[in-house]
Amino acid sequence: MNRSRVLLVLAVLPLALAACGGSSSSKSNPNSANYDPAHTTIKDAGLEACSESQSQIPQNLSSGPGVQNTRGFFLAKDCKGQKTSPDFGVVIQYDSRQSVDAGYAAIQGTIPNSSSAKFGPLVIVTIGPHHEEYLAMISQALKAQGAGGTTTS
Repeated sequence: MNRSRVLLVLAVLPLALAACGGSSSSKSNPNSANYDPAHTTIKDAGLEACSESQSQIPQNLSSGPGVQNTRGFFLAKDCKGQKTSPDFGVVIQYDSRQSVDAGYAAIQGTIPNSSSAKFGPLVIVTIGPHHEEYLAMISQALKAQGAGGTTTS
């Protein structure tokens, strides 16, 4: 898999997971401003965040219109002590529904062979050989945590 695609996914997944917003202070509540996807949703999905990588997020995704936050993670079911993996997840948090919709459309055209979903102010993208499976696992965990509806592709 193309390393830039994996990095893009890692950049988008954390942002999407971190951008749920809300007023709760709990790091495990996806609607909280302090929500930390690396320690909650990813784990609840049965995955591990091998490491976080901001340097792998394309500039056009991390600073586009309405982007408030972007985080990326190398993902695996078992990192086995490794810091990288062939799978990457990116979470992008936006400031409005309009920005989410525009960002989601841009991601669709920018990252082929990936899976993506919208959850409130977040877009989550997974890239790698397990992109469909990992996005399904993350989506299920977010729904179990009470995150809003999704659109996936």
